Amino acid sequence: MIKAGRQILLFALAFLAFYCANLTYREFRAIASILFADVGQGKCILVIAPNGKNLLIDAGTQTYGQEGKEETIAKKVIAQFARIGVRKLDAVLVTHCDADHFNLLPTLAAEFQPKLFLAPVGESPEPDWQSVEAVMMNGRTKTIIAQWGQRLWLDTKNGLFVEILAPPEGILPKVSEWSPNDASTVLKLRFGEISALFTGDIGEVGQRWLLNSGANLHATILDVPHHGSKHNLKTFLLSVRPKVAVISAGRQNPFGHPDMSTVETLQSLGARVWVTGWQGNLLIKTDGRNFTLTKL
Repeated sequence: MIKAGRQILLFALAFLAFYCANLTYREFRAIASILFADVGQGKCILVIAPNGKNLLIDAGTQTYGQEGKEETIAKKVIAQFARIGVRKLDAVLVTHCDADHFNLLPTLAAEFQPKLFLAPVGESPEPDWQSVEAVMMNGRTKTIIAQWGQRLWLDTKNGLFVEILAPPEGILPKVSEWSPNDASTVLKLRFGEISALFTGDIGEVGQRWLLNSGANLHATILDVPHHGSKHNLKTFLLSVRPKVAVISAGRQNPFGHPDMSTVETLQSLGARVWVTGWQGNLLIKTDGRNFTLTKL
């Protein structure tokens, strides 16, 4: 009886030690977050490193001629950021000069005062883009052109960084087969065993270049190119083979995004597909090994 009692006590102590160790790990492990905000027909993605530093990738919407709607959506995004504890922006990257990727920035920049602006290749004479550049050239924000091969370390201690994979050097959108969409800045986030590929609006030209570039395109999370349009090559999606594929597209948009052939291809690869216009905001949290999906 005494021996049996000792065995039970030892088992209980071992279980308690395991439970405490597991609780401590969950309490103090480094957690990164990626928010895909529902901004209608547009794109807005926020990366938050374990140390709190963040990177905003695009921030725009398609308003279909409804004046003032951008301001309303921008305030909605500000409220979403506040819910997850964001009070400032460390860096902002715009993938290309289409309004549905940047027209929320004047309001967001005024609120969050970003420290670094990573601008896309190419220029746009459009007044909306000129206003964004004017806001960023305020003396408080450093501006650089995003270029192939650059790395931005958000958290050196925990090993989280993003690397720019495209477009290649010397690309001049509209001068050749490279459209402004294909010249979108493409970047890959790495954090432990988890990776995420952010693709702007690249089409078939940009996707083929990436496939031939030698870059490792495989990623846990895919920001699906061009709002899930039909111009997503199956070979490209097969190369990425994501576990989670997020499509930033507005409900009942006039462009037919996402194209069902793209959704079906992603599903056939085993990806969980999330469409912001259908399912709302998505918050992904990861410790570099596992991840969780939460509707925010």
